[in-house]
Amino acid sequence: MVRILLIALLSIFAFVPFGSKVHAAGEFQADYDVRYAVAPTGKTIVTQDVTLTNKLPNFYPQEYSLLLDSDKITNVIAYDDGGVITPTISVKDGKTHIALSFNVKSIGLAKSLKFSLRYEHSAIANKAGSIWEIYVPGVINDPDIGEYTVSLAVPPTFGPAAYLTPLPAKGRSWTKEQMIRGGIAGAYGMNQNFDVTLTYTLNNPGVIAETQEIALPPGTAYQSVTLNELSPAPMTVTSDSEGNWLAKYQVNPRQTLTVTAKVAVSIYLTPRKDYKQPVVREEEYLKAAEFWETNDAQIAALGRQLTTPRMIYDYVANTLQYDFAKVNAVSAPRMGASGVLKDPKKAVCMEFTDLFVAIARAAGIPARRVVGYAYTSNPKLRPLSLVSDVLHAWPEYYDKESNLWVPVDPTWANTTGGVDYFTKLDFNHIVFAINGIDSSMPYPAGYYRSPDKTGRDVRVEFSDTGKNVRGANIMTSIEFPQQVGAGRKTVGAVVVRNAGGESAYNIAVTVLSEPDVVKITDTIAELLPYGVVRIPISAVFPQSVTSQPGQIRVRVNDTSLTQSFVIQPLYWMIGLGVVLVVLSGIVAYKLIRMIVWKTSKKR
Repeated sequence: MVRILLIALLSIFAFVPFGSKVHAAGEFQADYDVRYAVAPTGKTIVTQDVTLTNKLPNFYPQEYSLLLDSDKITNVIAYDDGGVITPTISVKDGKTHIALSFNVKSIGLAKSLKFSLRYEHSAIANKAGSIWEIYVPGVINDPDIGEYTVSLAVPPTFGPAAYLTPLPAKGRSWTKEQMIRGGIAGAYGMNQNFDVTLTYTLNNPGVIAETQEIALPPGTAYQSVTLNELSPAPMTVTSDSEGNWLAKYQVNPRQTLTVTAKVAVSIYLTPRKDYKQPVVREEEYLKAAEFWETNDAQIAALGRQLTTPRMIYDYVANTLQYDFAKVNAVSAPRMGASGVLKDPKKAVCMEFTDLFVAIARAAGIPARRVVGYAYTSNPKLRPLSLVSDVLHAWPEYYDKESNLWVPVDPTWANTTGGVDYFTKLDFNHIVFAINGIDSSMPYPAGYYRSPDKTGRDVRVEFSDTGKNVRGANIMTSIEFPQQVGAGRKTVGAVVVRNAGGESAYNIAVTVLSEPDVVKITDTIAELLPYGVVRIPISAVFPQSVTSQPGQIRVRVNDTSLTQSFVIQPLYWMIGLGVVLVVLSGIVAYKLIRMIVWKTSKKR
């Protein structure tokens, strides 16, 4: 069984009996002690101590061969009890083949031959931004392998372990049973930071101005977002019931409007303490929808059989087959859950995601789709496959106990040969849009593309500093008339705007008036970047004999703002009305006289 990069193909022995030609494997048992020692530079020294034990009296091991699905192998050294072994090394199609011919012969039943193989591997540890990632190859389930023990040493300069999956089963060592299920994946660091530049093209071919929305990368339980630039500025930014950030623009008739967003994104493995989960209406995430055909007989049956998110994840990862040919296709129609079950070898991330969501909903587990970007250093292992901006899709299921949407990635579980993307995701998945109420909307960045554009609308780079350039910046204004009439209803508003790049939370707003008529206390739970909240004011001020001064006093968190106005008595308002009527009559009279004069003059 061949695994790309992470799972090395161990085609282990070529054995030679006395006076015979090369014999097939199966006559010996191989026990392994494999050690991975990672240097601060990321280069890894791999040491294999191997013991070969004869199962038959008339065979002995003569050669050993190892095929690694990587061309990042250097400085190969080997030796047995007879001394140094000169390896034969060949590299082809990105694979490295190592062959050893032993110096000694171990003849007889249960006799053993011990040897060591050491090499340097520069693809085990990779630094991606501020995170060190570790991928240790697994091993095929070969009956010739007896014990297979793996240990891993990582330098303290890598920082704290964010995750390590699976955890060692024996002290600090992994076992054969663990390694045949996909190897070891780990990450070291606190959080990952990205600088994301997105381009949106809005077009209005009509003759009437219209409002259009674009989806910006939203804050989630595992993702914080700073809008460092949004040009041109939108009318406002709002969030929907799923937490999507939607920027509203007015697009004039026959106008093409290009919007550029520069976004700083930080990814975390554990939920953010400052994140407030929107209320989840579970019934909305159990419905059948386009591409999520929960009423399909086969999907309904799977929903009765697979009753936990883990069971559904494993089924999807093991049933579908990733179609790398579709990645390079100009367009790849979305097959949906029922479609991919009919042709499971034609799946890309859309189909892995849709099938998970459909089965989960059929099983009574709220589920939805997330579309975004996932950083990958190896597109064969962790492919991206949506449109020309190589986006990625993955599912989330709702955990009622923790009140969290939990992301998983059955696509990459499949393409990596079993790396665990269920227990923890990683630092590489950036959410652009959430689809749950609707199976396709809102569209993520990368879908607002001009047909004639070359190049990408999505650019993602690691951020060295991770510092947010623009924090929240709350600005407040009061909209209220300068002259109001006593005894009459007067309306206005307090406008709270976030002119910064981060969300602001729990904004306390108090509105009072003098005279004591208006008393408003409110809390804005979250105000998105470029977001606007209008708090309406409605007041009826008491009658007075003379004009009286008044004030609207506003306090937003620790900032105060005051606007003065004049309360005019009722007789003043009536008098003002009479004066306006008289003036209007005089003006009308003069206009009539002028028209009559001009007419008579012409005669």
